[in-house]
Amino acid sequence: MAENRVLVVGVGGGGSRLLDDACRILDADCVTVSTNPEDASIWPHIRINCGNLANPSVQSIRSSSQDALERMSGLLAEYDTVVMLANLAGRSGAALAPALSGVCSRMHKTLASFCIMPFRFEKDKLFHAGVSLRRVRADSDSLVVLDNDSLLECNPDLSMDACRRVGNDAFMCVLDSFGRARLPGQCIVSAGPQRETADESLRDSLKMLYSTTRPGSVRRSVIYVAGDVPVGVIDSVSRLTAGITDAPVDVVSGGNGPRVVLVSAVDVLGKFEGYDPLGVIPDMIGDEYPDGMGDAALLLHPALRDIE
Repeated sequence: MAENRVLVVGVGGGGSRLLDDACRILDADCVTVSTNPEDASIWPHIRINCGNLANPSVQSIRSSSQDALERMSGLLAEYDTVVMLANLAGRSGAALAPALSGVCSRMHKTLASFCIMPFRFEKDKLFHAGVSLRRVRADSDSLVVLDNDSLLECNPDLSMDACRRVGNDAFMCVLDSFGRARLPGQCIVSAGPQRETADESLRDSLKMLYSTTRPGSVRRSVIYVAGDVPVGVIDSVSRLTAGITDAPVDVVSGGNGPRVVLVSAVDVLGKFEGYDPLGVIPDMIGDEYPDGMGDAALLLHPALRDIE
């Protein structure tokens, strides 16, 4: 059987900063893609050149990425699976993540995407993050999302840097168990700061999960129990989760802790759906005009006529 070759791609500054730990865990080839040459680090770097623009917009970065995407296409030809790490709160991440996911889709590569969403008070970033997430979700075989806003809402005493550390650690915990347990489709990862007991950590994870999406949308969950946790505690954690949700729950142990990270496959992505208010329109048109009516359907659809 041919070896499944894996490439880990850090997109933008936030994704590039996750790359060192991710590549150590997955033992895979790595590359960074961003507008900042300082993101090159020790890994091969594909730079997006935005010319003389000192503070390029999401649209400018995306329009400047075509030459780099051609280079990415040549690089991806050698690999079967792509793991993409992207912070959609950053301009580079929001611009380049859907561009890269589109390349993977056209080349029929298996794509596992890990995306971080912005804080709620970063209002100027919510729309672009929502649009990018919708496009990445359509192209990905597996999508894992972490919401900085829900993390801060459940832990208001944490600083922004502490929130980012918790989120990054949660992603690494999931990657560490990637080969043993993985949920297909769209998933939400929830966690909290490191606690004294696994029970406390699980409560943090559940609180964060249900501040992101509604309980009835959870289809399946995996609990990652990190650290030297007694088997009896793992059993009680599993029972506690089973008493809260009807969805099947699997438990995977390993890593440093004690902490619990919960990954839940969901039918809908909860609060993120509202970040892109126009995202529902293609689905509405597809239902109402199953044969397709092109631009005429877009112009005549009542959801568009009401837009100021």
